[in-house]
Amino acid sequence: MVEVSAAIALLVVAIGLALGGYMYSIKNINEADIQNDLDIDVQLAMERLKRDLRLSSLDTMFYYPAGGGPYEAISFPVAYDSDGDGILEKDDEGKILWDETVVYHVRPTTPHQLVKTTFKPRDNSLSDAQRQAQIEAVVKTGSGAGTYNGQNASSHVIFQNLLHWKIEPKAGRFDAYSPVLTRDRASLGYMLLDPGMHDVTFKTVGKNSDASGYYIGVDQLFVSPSASPREGEAQLPAKSQSGAAAVAQYMPVGSWKGSHQLLFPASAPGHTFTLSMANDRWEETNFIGIGYQADDTRVEFDSTLVPRDHVVRLNGMGTSWEAAAQTATPVPGSVTNGAMANCAVRTLIKGAAMEQAGGWISMNGRRCKLTFRSAPGTSLIIGNVFIGESISTNSVDFRFYDESDVEQATFAGASATLVTGPATSDWIDLPIDREKSYVVAYSIANDPLHDAPCMWRDQNVGSTNLALFATTLAPGAGSMIANDKDWEDQGVVIVPTNRIFGLESLFVGYPEDGTYTSQVIDTHLAKPRYGDITWHANVPSGTALNFKVRSGNAPDLSDADSFETLTSFAYPRTVPASYNRYIQFQALMESDEKGLESPVLKDVAIGWAGQKQLVDVGGIFTKGPNYGVFEISIDGQPLRSALIVDLEIYKDTLTKNHENRRITSSLKVELTPRNSGL
Repeated sequence: MVEVSAAIALLVVAIGLALGGYMYSIKNINEADIQNDLDIDVQLAMERLKRDLRLSSLDTMFYYPAGGGPYEAISFPVAYDSDGDGILEKDDEGKILWDETVVYHVRPTTPHQLVKTTFKPRDNSLSDAQRQAQIEAVVKTGSGAGTYNGQNASSHVIFQNLLHWKIEPKAGRFDAYSPVLTRDRASLGYMLLDPGMHDVTFKTVGKNSDASGYYIGVDQLFVSPSASPREGEAQLPAKSQSGAAAVAQYMPVGSWKGSHQLLFPASAPGHTFTLSMANDRWEETNFIGIGYQADDTRVEFDSTLVPRDHVVRLNGMGTSWEAAAQTATPVPGSVTNGAMANCAVRTLIKGAAMEQAGGWISMNGRRCKLTFRSAPGTSLIIGNVFIGESISTNSVDFRFYDESDVEQATFAGASATLVTGPATSDWIDLPIDREKSYVVAYSIANDPLHDAPCMWRDQNVGSTNLALFATTLAPGAGSMIANDKDWEDQGVVIVPTNRIFGLESLFVGYPEDGTYTSQVIDTHLAKPRYGDITWHANVPSGTALNFKVRSGNAPDLSDADSFETLTSFAYPRTVPASYNRYIQFQALMESDEKGLESPVLKDVAIGWAGQKQLVDVGGIFTKGPNYGVFEISIDGQPLRSALIVDLEIYKDTLTKNHENRRITSSLKVELTPRNSGL
C-alpha cells in the first residue's frame, strides 16, 4: 500500500505539472493572440484614415474640441472618382466636388468604439460655424442624427476596444540654426487665403540647443497662389512687432536676393513681427527673372543708393570700347621717343556689324569721349583729333563715311594737348551706335621728346591678316595731312598695322532711349482681374520713363499684342491689359538731350483680385549660429502642413497569478492630404 500510495502521489504531481505547463502555454498563446488582434486593429484603423485623408484637403477640416488641440475627433470632406476615369469630379470653376463629409470619433461605450460617421451626399452649403456644430453633435450623440444633414448620416464601427487617440495638425515651424551663415528654402504649410490683405506673423518659439540666439532672417517669401516671390525687406515696415525691430540688412557676401534680407533680431521666445501682405501680387524688385530682356538698358546693384538696391537704368555713361579688348593685349607696350614724331594716325574702332573681328563696342551713347595714353615715363603731344563713322560697316576701311558728320575732339577747349599718362577729351557731339565702326584720326607733334604713345599689338593674328588691321600710319605727314580728313591725293606712304597707338578707350554717355522687358508672370488664374501697376523710380529733369503692359493665355505670350502696337503711359494706373492668365510689362526709358542723365527704375508691382485658394506658404530663410526656431501664422491662424495621429489600443487580461496585465498596441503616423480643392 505504501508503494501504491507513493506511485499515486507521484502521478498526481506529474499530472499537476503537466496541467500547469499546459495552462501556462495556453495563457501565453492567448496573450499573443490578443496582441496580434490589437496590432491588426490599429493598422487597419490607420490605413482607413490615411485612405480617406489623402482624398481631402487640410483647409476644409474641422476638429473637436474647438481650440488649439490636440483633438479627439476630426471632420473632413472626401471626393471620389464617380465615373471611373481616374479624375476627381470638378465644378464649373475647376474646383473639386466634395460629395461626402466624414467624421472619425470615439463612442464612449464599454469598450470604446472608433466610429466613422459619413454624411452622403455632403451639404456643401453649410457655413464654417455649422460644420463645427455638426462635428460637436456627432461626438456628443455618437452618431449623425439630429444635426445638420442628419438625414443623410450613417455610422460604421471601425473596431471596439479600449483606446486613446489624439490628432494634432503639424504647425509650420522652421529651425534656422546652422553653424555657418547660409540660406535654405522651405515650405512651412498651407493656408486658404481670401482675396485682400492678410497679416503674416512670425513668432520665435525656441532655438536649437547649439544656437546662440533667436534671430529670424527672411530673404524671400512665397505667400501667393501664383507663387510669385516677394523680397522680405521690401515688405517693411512691419505692421506690428514686439521684442525687437525688423530691419533691412545688407548682405554683401553670399547669394541673398537683392543683396539684403529682413532681419528680426529676437532675443527670446515669444517675440513677434507682423507683415501686411496682399493675397496675390507681383513685386519686381531685382529685375533678373528668367526671360527678361534689356535693350540699351542694364540691371545693376547700385551701392550709392540709400538703401542699396537693384535698379534698371539706360546702359551708358561708361567705357564702351578699349584698345586692350580689341587687340587682346592686357599689358600694353611702348614706343620710344623719336619714333613717331610728325606722324598721322588713324585707328579703327570695330563695331558689331563688321564681318571679321568686330563687335568691340559694347554700348550706344548720345555723346562720347576719347582717352589717349602715353608710354610709361614719357609724354605725347597730340592734335587734330577727329572721330567719325567708317565708310564700311562690315569690313576694315580707314575712311570716313561722311566728312560733314566728322566731329573734332577738344581737350579743355583746345585742339591739342600734352598727354602724360592718360588724357581724356571733352564731350564730343557724335552719337555712337555699337553696330557701326568708327575712325579716330589724330596727329603726333613733330617733337621727338613728346611722341611716345602706348602701343597695343593684336595678340591673335599675324600682321598679314588684313581683316584684323587696326591702324594706318602716315609717317612724316606734316600738318597738311593731319588736317585732311580723307588723306586722299596727298602722296604720302600709308602703313597698315595690327597695332593701336595712343588711343586707349572710348567713353559714351547714355543712349537716346532703351527698353527693359520683364519676365512673364503666371497668375495661375484663368481670368484675373488686374488692379493697378505702380512703381518707384528716380526720373531726372529732361528724362522720361513710360510703361506698357500686355497679357495672354500662352506661357510665352505668343498670343498677346506686340508691345510696338500698345500705347505707353507715364503714371501709375489700372493695368490696361485683358484679363488673361500671363502678364508682362515693358519699361521705356529716355535720357536727357546731352545723354548725361537716365531715369532709374527701382521696383514695379502689379496686383490682381485673387480668388480664394489654398496657398503653399514658405520662403527662403537665413540660417546661422544665432538664428532660432520660428513659426508663421496668417490672420491669427497657424499654418498646417500635415496631421499627426497618435493611436493606442489596449486590453486588460489576467495573469496566471490572477493579476491584471495591460496589453497595448500603438501607432503614430504623419498624414498629408493630397488635394487642395482645385
